[in-house]
Amino acid sequence: MSNYQLRAAGFEGYSALVRELGGDPDPLLRQAGVDPAWLEDPDHPTPYLAFLRALRLASQATATPHFGLLLARKQRFSMLGAVGFAMREAPNIHAAIENLNRFLPVHNQAARAVLVVERDLARWSFEVIVRDAPALDQQFDLVAGIGISLLQHLAGSSWAPLSVHLKRAEPADPRPYRQFFRCPVAFNAEFTGLVFHKNVLAQPVANADQQLFRILYRYLTQLEAQAPSDFCSLVRETVALALQDGDCSIDTVAARLGLSERTLQRRLHACGLNYRDLLVDVRRSVAQQYLRDTGVSLTRIAAILGYSDLAAFSRSFHREFGVSPRNWRQINLV
Repeated sequence: MSNYQLRAAGFEGYSALVRELGGDPDPLLRQAGVDPAWLEDPDHPTPYLAFLRALRLASQATATPHFGLLLARKQRFSMLGAVGFAMREAPNIHAAIENLNRFLPVHNQAARAVLVVERDLARWSFEVIVRDAPALDQQFDLVAGIGISLLQHLAGSSWAPLSVHLKRAEPADPRPYRQFFRCPVAFNAEFTGLVFHKNVLAQPVANADQQLFRILYRYLTQLEAQAPSDFCSLVRETVALALQDGDCSIDTVAARLGLSERTLQRRLHACGLNYRDLLVDVRRSVAQQYLRDTGVSLTRIAAILGYSDLAAFSRSFHREFGVSPRNWRQINLV
């Protein structure tokens, strides 16, 4: 599905920030494919690719490489609509995060978030599932900033993660990032998200209303059920997340979907696909994002994508694009 939608609330603060930085937001929005009038209704569906273009254009027009980071400061809890309000009424921070993870597509159809807890640490990561998405550096900056703001709202303004990870190249001046996040920041990371002590997950959300949480949860479940069903897109996003975790075998992906391997193959065949071709396609999109937006080494990218070695990755990439990964990166540097 290439026509992913974002609620117009995702643009909260955009126009004000562009003006503060000396720009004119309306021409930038129109150039990106967004009618400025749409932003008057927070629930108006807006093409997600247009949102990405608008972030990039604003960063360029205002000569502000960390535009997405600044925008995060202007986005309130309510920007997420019912998803955000349900987080605020959750019984504890773990439930708040898992609620957002499940219902985030109600706000942004192209976004997925995952919480992984191992030993004493928690990793909350964000991924974009759009095929052939444009540069994502501004989106990753924005979502990491929003993640910090959400958790500080729930855990207290003094809370800070152990580290922030950004799947984007290190900017020429990283100081705004370290000042914003108040913790170590890893650029060229394998995921975009936060790492923190898991003990914060058990912390109750202050003044949460359990009855209101149940009402909001039922409402979001209804919205979720009304969303268009696209099995092939669901498999693609599951494969992308499995790649991030280092195991994209068909049995692992089938298990994540609650299906047997045979059922997964049968349903893909009904869509005119097979798992091998779909995996190649997802690897292609993920490879492009790493090559274009980060400085991660080719050897490491090959390992992330599950290739046996760099040579196998290079041969596969050359067959698809007609150039080596190294040359493609040079041509497409942002």
